[in-house]
Amino acid sequence: MELASSIFSDVLSPLAAFNTDITGDIAQDCEFGALQADNNDWQTSFLNPQSRIDSLTPHARPRWRLDGADVDGRRFFAVPVFAIGAPPLRIDIYLPASEEYPGALKRVLRPEAVIYAGKRRIHSLPVSQHVLRALENWSLRIADFEQQYMSMPFGSQIFIMNMASGFGLMEVHLCPNYDVEQSMHSIEALQKMWKLPDGGAWPPVLEWSDLGLERQLHEAITLVRIKGTSGLVIFKSLIRDQRYMYNELKMLLTLPPHPHVIPRPAYVVTKKGRFGGRHGVCGFILEYYPLGSLKERLLHSEIALEQRLRWSRQVTEALIHVNHSHPFGFYPDLKPDNIVFKEKTQATGQLDVVLLDLEQRGGWFSWSPPEIAYIEYLEILASTGSSSTEDDSNYNNTLREIREEISARLKRYMPGWTPTAGQQDRYCDSEGGFSGPWRSLLRNRMENQDDGGLERAQVFMLGKLLWCIFEHQPFVRCGIDHELLQDAAPDSGPTFPEFRSTPEPLRSLIRRCTAGAPEWDDPGRRRRIVLRQGKLVPAVITNSTDGMQEDGEDATNGPKVETVTAAGTREAARTWWAVEVERARRFLQDEILDKNGGPVDAAKAGRRDRGDYLSSSSAGGKHHGSSSDEEAFRGGEGGEEIGGGEVEGEGGVGEREGEKRRDGGGGVLDKARMRPTLAQVLDELKRIEEEEVSH
Repeated sequence: MELASSIFSDVLSPLAAFNTDITGDIAQDCEFGALQADNNDWQTSFLNPQSRIDSLTPHARPRWRLDGADVDGRRFFAVPVFAIGAPPLRIDIYLPASEEYPGALKRVLRPEAVIYAGKRRIHSLPVSQHVLRALENWSLRIADFEQQYMSMPFGSQIFIMNMASGFGLMEVHLCPNYDVEQSMHSIEALQKMWKLPDGGAWPPVLEWSDLGLERQLHEAITLVRIKGTSGLVIFKSLIRDQRYMYNELKMLLTLPPHPHVIPRPAYVVTKKGRFGGRHGVCGFILEYYPLGSLKERLLHSEIALEQRLRWSRQVTEALIHVNHSHPFGFYPDLKPDNIVFKEKTQATGQLDVVLLDLEQRGGWFSWSPPEIAYIEYLEILASTGSSSTEDDSNYNNTLREIREEISARLKRYMPGWTPTAGQQDRYCDSEGGFSGPWRSLLRNRMENQDDGGLERAQVFMLGKLLWCIFEHQPFVRCGIDHELLQDAAPDSGPTFPEFRSTPEPLRSLIRRCTAGAPEWDDPGRRRRIVLRQGKLVPAVITNSTDGMQEDGEDATNGPKVETVTAAGTREAARTWWAVEVERARRFLQDEILDKNGGPVDAAKAGRRDRGDYLSSSSAGGKHHGSSSDEEAFRGGEGGEEIGGGEVEGEGGVGEREGEKRRDGGGGVLDKARMRPTLAQVLDELKRIEEEEVSH
């Protein structure tokens, strides 16, 4: 399956369980038809000399520079060279979806490669060079382009409306966007909202005009110099979802310092709006860590066991500090990308870790504990099509029928929840961020009703991080989410929870930390879709000496990329997500029963029987679950025995208060309670580290 824009709903989201649109399958599986369409259009045909691409070689003296791209490959971080050294305007470039390219041009430019190429290769990609040349051609035709560009509001946009081989056929627009500046809060408003002291709690204020752009490293991370200084620093800003930036600023200002947590901002940056002239906080200045991330080290470097043990201990110490030194402290996005390195103060040549990113927005599904991921699945399902501007026509009637049921249960589990609760444009103070399931666990802790659930959820993510560190893998390779788009070599190493190189004492610790992970009991839960040769294809599961693992593309019984249709990939995603969604629904039922002390009103919630749901969740009533999936639900041989309960018939757990809860919900929580505390993990790591040093 091509990396079209539809993959984010049709493959990487629980919405895949309900997708009925097959037109994308037909279009992607009929490249000959696309080629015929190209040849019928003389203006865009490569047979027309005026429509051929002149060159994809980088300019010797380019007028535009590309720094990176967003995860979907449709948003480029590119700037004209005259803007380098000037205050960062954050004017990003927005491209059409890859499926909108003319077929022949798409085969030449390969726009899908932007998604998985990585920042080191993105500049040399054919589509990148074509876009840079198109921007140069367009901007040179505008007499006062530099003046227009530099006068734009912060967060304005450049839209490339269509892609063509000839630049004269491409429509490009520079569009001012005043919304970003208008949604900024002043320092005074934030101080009043947060009730922080006016003096020591706030860093000095720096004007945005005192910054000079060096490079855009990430959507939220800009490398800059401050006027009058020579060192490089990080300007943290967001032009979408500003609420996360403000939440992180509040966390950094109120969290005591720790050697392995990013320090508080050196400055708060304000900008005067182009419309109205009001000053608002557009970001803040953080220390720059040029030694790279843990993900990069795991990809490219050999790391001694003693070093890995020390880093693991330091990360655990940082998590303990975040949780125990702040009333709303927790860390929900632990992964190798968010851990960077600094040199030790002593001249030992060793590196220490620093934990980044305190936005508290949550993490990827493959890293999240099931008690978090299951609620996130249901939030997506309940929110899709909830507004008049959203189109849910590609999803079958089952989704529309169960949406009300899911919403009712989410409101019982998280009082005040609405389908658009996390989508407000303007920041409002929210203790603990904006992730519903994480804030629900935080609320339990704040109300002294916590049995350690918030900390155990983070221990789960720590367990997966330890697996990555000691298996020397940058990816966990389980589940279906955005991580698989970054993993261009899915067969180069093990998949969680397979062990190959982890020492035995650490294997035991990782097993305990990740208790409740479906992968331990159900091999079918592991990644069903992988990225091979730039396409999403079904992974083949085969027996190995150490459990179950994904087959390589050249394996005896593995699918060849060229023989896999988009329909096959979508069906593999549907099957996997149908099982996940039903597990999530069962989990929420049992959580409500446990939390509220009363049965779920099945009649009001519109509950449907599990078998009825699975049999109708795909188009035409086609059954999604394989026999192994059914065994996984029933706790049968080779399946999942979560909680040991039997599957109940019509009426469900809601009408059987006091009985043993069934496998989909109670077992998840029971196993989660078996996880160690952060302090226990730290003690175990210290013991293993001491033994390693003594040897």
